[in-house]
Amino acid sequence: MSVMTAATHSETMTTWEPRRALSLRQARRRSMLVAGLRRFFVAAAGAAFASVFVFMGLSAIVGGVGAASQGQGEPMRMLSPRFTGRTESGGPFQITANTAVREAGGRQLVRMDSPVYRAEDGTTVVAPRGVYDELGHSVTLEGDVLFSERGGNRFSSPNMIVDLIGGTIHGEGGVTGAGPLGVLRANTYEIRQSDGALVLRGEVKGQIPDSNARPAPAAAP
Repeated sequence: MSVMTAATHSETMTTWEPRRALSLRQARRRSMLVAGLRRFFVAAAGAAFASVFVFMGLSAIVGGVGAASQGQGEPMRMLSPRFTGRTESGGPFQITANTAVREAGGRQLVRMDSPVYRAEDGTTVVAPRGVYDELGHSVTLEGDVLFSERGGNRFSSPNMIVDLIGGTIHGEGGVTGAGPLGVLRANTYEIRQSDGALVLRGEVKGQIPDSNARPAPAAAP
């Protein structure tokens, strides 16, 4: 009985050892697999996280380029704009309008609706439309342009060009007006704000009232 028992115990030990080794080998493989899967998921999560930032960066770049191209390709509209500055002699001026559109491109032209130019000396120019050249420092007014100043002179011209730096107003489309000196007409004109001079050229015509003239006596009944 003792021999039979020992043989049975030895056989049991012999059959258990390979299974134990196999179990350890499987456990190691399982641990390596779990560790590999863990590294894979961590790397995948990092790649996904990084891709979010890359996508945001690309979107910002594309959006910026699109906004820049849109800003360069489309005009900018303004409501009740006001432009201010000073002449070379230091006199301030102001340009206002109902609406304005800044054209795209490098010329910096602003097309204005119902522009009004005002200077420090009381000069006021009103027109139906005009173009403000920011680089050229000038304003071209078109339509039935009306000019007025504190001395009482009033002029009308189909176009006027205001030199914002030099402080002069001139035109070549003809001018008609009236003031304390009388009624006048000319082909071209120039108004200097520095000395208040009015220069007329080309078929100048005028009617100056005689301040010394006496009224005619009343006729007898």
